[in-house]
Amino acid sequence: MKQLFYNKPALRWKSALPVGNGFTAAMIYGGRRKEKIAFNDVTLWSGYPKDYDNPESLQSLKAVRSLVFSGKYREATVLAEEKLTGGYSESFLPLGNLEIKLTGGLGQYSRALDLNQAILTIQSGALKRTCFASNPARVLVYQITGQRFQAVLRANSPLKNEVYVQNGLVLCGNAPDYVAPNYLHGERHPVVYRPNGKGMAFALFVRPVTDGQVIEKGNRIVIKGASYLTLISSTATGFLGYDQMPLTDRKQVVQKAMQQVMDAGTDVSKLKKEHIEDYKALFSRQDFSLHTDRSGRTDKLLKDPAAFQAVCELLYHYGKYLMISGSRRGGQPLNLQGQWNANIRPAWSSNYTVNINTQMNYWGASLCGLQECLEPYLRMVHEVCKRGEKTAKVNYGCRGFACNHNVDLWRKTAPVIGESNYMYAPLCGVWLANEIYEHYLNGGLDAERDTVLEIVRQAALFIMDYLVEHDGCYVSCPSASPEAVFDRNGRCALGLHSAFENGLARQALMNAASIVEEPSERTKIQNTLDHLQPFEYAQEGLSEWSGGISCSEKGHRHFSPLYALYPGRVAGAKDPELLFQMRKLFDCRQANSKGQIGWSTAWAICLAGRFHDGATAQKNIQLLIDKALFRNLFNVHWPAIFQIDGNFGYVAGVNECLIGYQDGVIELLPALPPDWREGKMNGAQIRGARIGFSWKNGQVTQVSSDREIILSGKNLAKNCRIGELIRLKEGT
Repeated sequence: MKQLFYNKPALRWKSALPVGNGFTAAMIYGGRRKEKIAFNDVTLWSGYPKDYDNPESLQSLKAVRSLVFSGKYREATVLAEEKLTGGYSESFLPLGNLEIKLTGGLGQYSRALDLNQAILTIQSGALKRTCFASNPARVLVYQITGQRFQAVLRANSPLKNEVYVQNGLVLCGNAPDYVAPNYLHGERHPVVYRPNGKGMAFALFVRPVTDGQVIEKGNRIVIKGASYLTLISSTATGFLGYDQMPLTDRKQVVQKAMQQVMDAGTDVSKLKKEHIEDYKALFSRQDFSLHTDRSGRTDKLLKDPAAFQAVCELLYHYGKYLMISGSRRGGQPLNLQGQWNANIRPAWSSNYTVNINTQMNYWGASLCGLQECLEPYLRMVHEVCKRGEKTAKVNYGCRGFACNHNVDLWRKTAPVIGESNYMYAPLCGVWLANEIYEHYLNGGLDAERDTVLEIVRQAALFIMDYLVEHDGCYVSCPSASPEAVFDRNGRCALGLHSAFENGLARQALMNAASIVEEPSERTKIQNTLDHLQPFEYAQEGLSEWSGGISCSEKGHRHFSPLYALYPGRVAGAKDPELLFQMRKLFDCRQANSKGQIGWSTAWAICLAGRFHDGATAQKNIQLLIDKALFRNLFNVHWPAIFQIDGNFGYVAGVNECLIGYQDGVIELLPALPPDWREGKMNGAQIRGARIGFSWKNGQVTQVSSDREIILSGKNLAKNCRIGELIRLKEGT
C-alpha cells in the first residue's frame, strides 16, 4: 500500500500532508474553499554563527573528574552544571503561509498522497488540485483545474515580514537574531529582533499562471474566470554557510527566489515528468511488501486491527517518502521535525539533537539504498568535525573533535546551559562519526571515502585523549547516559564510564583500527581498545554506570546503555553473557515503559531485531501505530508533539527484523513479526550488496543478490530458489 487517503480536509497542521524537494518544504491542508500551504525553507533558522566554547571548562573538568573518582557524584553534577556549560542552540523556523480563497469546490471530497510518485491530489466538487515539489526545478507546483472559478491569493508569516505584488506574490522578511528554546519559561524576550539585526533574510515568491483575469489588489492577487490556475513557488534565504554571516538584504533574497521560479518555466507537464523521474529513481530502488490488498481511509486503517499489515507497509513507504522529500544533495539534514515546522519556538528548537534523534533519522537510509539522501547528513557531520576541533581543544584539552547534544544550522558543538543529564555530552560527535562509518560500510558513501575516514580518525583521536586511566583501565569520566539520572545523596547525572560511552568508545576505536594503515598508530588504538574498562552488570542487567549504578527511572525512554548492540555492532553472539545482561536491561525498560514516545518505541523495534525477537518487535510496532502516530502518520512524542525520528526509526526497525548482519554473514528473517506471514523485500542494501528475497510462513522461498554474499541458511525453505552469487555459510 503506497497511498495516504482522506475524505476530509485537514483542520490542523498535524493533519495536513507534507511535500518537499530537499530545499522547500510545505504542509498542504486541502481546504474546500480556503486552501492553506504552510512553507518552510531548510536553511531558515534564527541567529548566526557564534562562539559558545568555554575557556573555564578545562580547569573545572579536572575538578569534576576528581569528584567522580571520589564517589561524590552529586557534587560533580552540580559543579558541571555551573562550570562546563555553553549556550543554547538556535531554532528552525517557519517561513510563512500561502492562502488561496476559492469559489466552487463544494461536493464530493478526497485528498490523496501518492507515495509512488510524490503527487498530492485534492478533489473537491468540480475542482481538482494537484501538488508536487520538484527537486530538479527546486519549486513547488500547485495546480487547480475546473470550470470557471475565482481565486484570491494572500500570504502571511509569523515572523516579521512584508507582502507585496511584483510579477507575482512576494513574502519576505528577516529571521530573529535569537529565539529561546521552548522549554525556557519566564523569558521576557524569548524572540529577539534587534535594530539593524543580523538575522538572515527570507523570501517566498509565488507566480500565478492562468487563463483567467489577473488583478493586483494591494498585497493580494485576484484571479477571475479561470479554468486553470498554476502556482509555481520557491523559497530562498540569506544563508551562505555554517561559518558565514547570512545575508540580511531582502531584495537580494527575493531576487533569488524569483530567479528559481523563472528558471523553472511554466510547462507543468515537463516539470511533473522531471519530478516523477527524479523521485522514482530513488523511491523504486528498494521495495517492501506484505502482500496486503487492504486500502481505504488512512485514519480508519489506523484503528482497524485487520489492517495491521497494510499500515505496517504504508508506514514504511511513508518513511522513504519523507526521507526523499526532506534530505537531498545540497540541502540540510533532517532535524527533529524533518523540514516541516509551524512554530517560532518549536519543541526543543527543532534542532539537531545528536544524542539519538538526528542519528535515528538516517538509520535506515543506506539500507533502503538512499545514499543520495545521506549527503546533507555527511556534510553536517564533516562541518561539525571542523567546528568541533576548537570545542575539543578549549573545553576538554583534546585532539580530534567534540560535539555535545544540540547542533544547529551554525554547527554549534559546545554544551548548552542546563542539567548535566543532557547538557554534558561530549561524545555525541563520536556517535555521529560511528553512524557515518556504518553507512559507508553499507555502500552508501563510496564517493566520499576520504571525508568519512577523516571523520573516523578525528573521533578516535578525541576518544584516546578524553579517556583517563583508572585502576589499570581506560575509562570515560565524567560520564553521562543521555537524559538519565541516578540517586546518590541526591539527583546525579555524571558517573564513571557509562555503558553508553563504553559502547561508543569501543565502536569508534574498532572503526579506526580497521582503517588506519600506519602500524604504530594502529597499535596505540588497539592498546586503548584492549584496556577499556569492561561492561559491568547490576540487578536489572547491564549496569548503566560503573559500580553497578542504574538509572532511577526503570522505564527510561533512552536505550542508550544498549548502544553497543544497536545501533552499534560491539556486542554479538561471541559474548553470550553480555547479550544476556543487555536483554535483562531491555526487558526491564520495556516492562516499566509508558510507551508514549514514538522514537523510543522505534528504537525498541530495532533492538528486538538484534535480539532476534519477532514477537517483541511486533508488540512495539503495534504500540507505535496505536499510540504514536498523528492522522497524517507523523510520529508523536508525548504528549502531542510532532517529532519525525520515529518515522525513520520504524523504517530501520523493519529492515533490522528482516535482514541481520554479523561477522560477514547475512541472516534473513532474524526477527520476523509473527503476523507478517508472507512478504518480499527487494533492493535492500547491506555491506555493499543489493539483495532481494521473498518469504512465506516464516521461510525464505527465494533470494538473489547482485554480488556474492555469505548467507545463513537457518530460515531457508527446502525448495528455496537461490541466486548464483550467493553462497551459504558452512554448516547450514
